Amino acid sequence: MALKAAEDFDVMLLAGLTWHRAGKNSWTASDRFAAYTISLEPDDRWYGQWERDGEKTAADWSCPTLETFAEYMVDNARRQNIDGMD
Repeated sequence: MALKAAEDFDVMLLAGLTWHRAGKNSWTASDRFAAYTISLEPDDRWYGQWERDGEKTAADWSCPTLETFAEYMVDNARRQNIDGMD
């Protein structure tokens, strides 16, 4: 369903965020923690990055399932140390 949704809609709700189509196979969302970008690559896996305070962090994992990858990205961005503090 996620691949169909990724092709048929311009807005979707994943990981508690509203994602907006940014291209044929890419989506963006943001919250108070970061701005997120997810893209489907030719290997049919989702890759992405988040940006906080002008610093981009690439996800160190990819996934064939859009919903799972969105949850991973948002969770990791929210858990990322802010200014090196634990």
